[in-house]
Amino acid sequence: MSQFRKVTVALSLFIGLSSTASTAQTTTQPADPQRYLQVVQRTADTLLDTGVDTYGSEKTGMILSVLDRKTGKPLTKLPKAPHGVRWGDRTGPGGSNANLQQDLYRTLYHLSRITGDKRYAEASDKALSDFLRIAQHSETGLYAWGEHLYWNCVKDMVGDHDPGNTHEPKRPFATIERALELEPESVIAYARGLWEYQITNKEDGNFSRHGKWHRLSSGKDMDFEKEASYFIDTWSHAYAHTKDPLFDKATRILTQRYLDRMNDRNLLDLDSSGRDVSKNKTVPLWMVSMAIETHGAIDLMPPETAKVLAESARRHDEGFLALKHEPADPQKGFLYYAYTDSGLPHPDKAKETDGYSRAWGLGYGVNSTSMFVPLLYTRQAQLGQTPEGDAYRKLILQAADLYKTARPTAEQDIWAGEYGTAIFTELAAYRLSGDAASLDAARELGDLAITALWDDGKTALPSGSSKTNYYDVTTYPDTAIFALLALHEAVNGLEPKVPISDSTR
Repeated sequence: MSQFRKVTVALSLFIGLSSTASTAQTTTQPADPQRYLQVVQRTADTLLDTGVDTYGSEKTGMILSVLDRKTGKPLTKLPKAPHGVRWGDRTGPGGSNANLQQDLYRTLYHLSRITGDKRYAEASDKALSDFLRIAQHSETGLYAWGEHLYWNCVKDMVGDHDPGNTHEPKRPFATIERALELEPESVIAYARGLWEYQITNKEDGNFSRHGKWHRLSSGKDMDFEKEASYFIDTWSHAYAHTKDPLFDKATRILTQRYLDRMNDRNLLDLDSSGRDVSKNKTVPLWMVSMAIETHGAIDLMPPETAKVLAESARRHDEGFLALKHEPADPQKGFLYYAYTDSGLPHPDKAKETDGYSRAWGLGYGVNSTSMFVPLLYTRQAQLGQTPEGDAYRKLILQAADLYKTARPTAEQDIWAGEYGTAIFTELAAYRLSGDAASLDAARELGDLAITALWDDGKTALPSGSSKTNYYDVTTYPDTAIFALLALHEAVNGLEPKVPISDSTR
């Protein structure tokens, strides 16, 4: 796993971090350089004071995922969703969805490091540990989390808006290293469950991203690369922890599956469902996700599997970098849908796209330009000073140029996480180039986020989007919170320890 994904929670790091000079200073200083930390700390304090599970017959440390912003307590009925959020993807009242708040846990760990207050890290440990123990199915080992499931803390049972208990991780297991320290048996059971109950064909790795929390999935051909990259990341960590050959086998088979599906352009179809070849499309964002996770697994696995992983990362880089991305162009962006055979933009009327990402305005299956940058930053860090690493660096800086001026319109309902990825875009550019203009842009975006989500600092909890008025992890407010903490480090000249989060995929 890349150093940018690791969660460091050693007790020695709970003391405040000494200030160090940054490589470049911003051209203008904020009126209050502690403002971003104060917003994050107030949010964390409120979540831990009123948002922790004190409901039902079993009281836990889980942090609820949907809350009333005025009281900090669970809602009894879901309000109207932010634009582009499907009903079946929402976490219900009283729910906790650990998969959708990985950046919140990481925020709490880093908040303890920065402030010296152990309470935040201890609360994060408790929330994560309790979820892993309680929300795990006793037979399959799968967690009640992701795009469709959650744990209902009020009713002490699995929650599901789409009946069927569909297991589909939405975001990477970013805290897996800490989770293996806290609840190793649970995490290993989860890793085993992914192979035994989510992968339908054990010979070639065929599966559906829609597994079943409570039983073996019979789905196939909906083998989305994003979810597969999460499985590979989990299995490689499980293998490093146990040396169980099952996890080596699982990693190798699933990695090889995607290599076998690639064409001469190093592109592969959305899935294996056999749609009309002339209309097939590829999803570049997922290609970077797979490159990151297969590269990150190399040092964790035996030599034979490591070779397959390295080949996967290399070919995914070649495929992605050969596409004609235009991230600095406000009318274009990154290719997020492309024809598999040609690599040209693939329009999609349902997603209202000509094949390129948009600067602002997420929705189901819709990518923004700033969603790409944190993944490109992680991949660039893995590659270092190589031609491929330099190519990723160039794309990051081009995207940062866009967000120096591109702002959402008043009519748009902007998800909380979009502000986070936009801030991280400018911070990524600042870390790579030392360009003061990028830090100024990050500050401007941070202030915009506080105005849009925290009512200019008047509320403790951020809203789920710019046009809703309740806290909802479905739209990734944890990434916005995490980004503000990274921004605090930057404006105060602290050594950048908060990672550029690539969780929003």
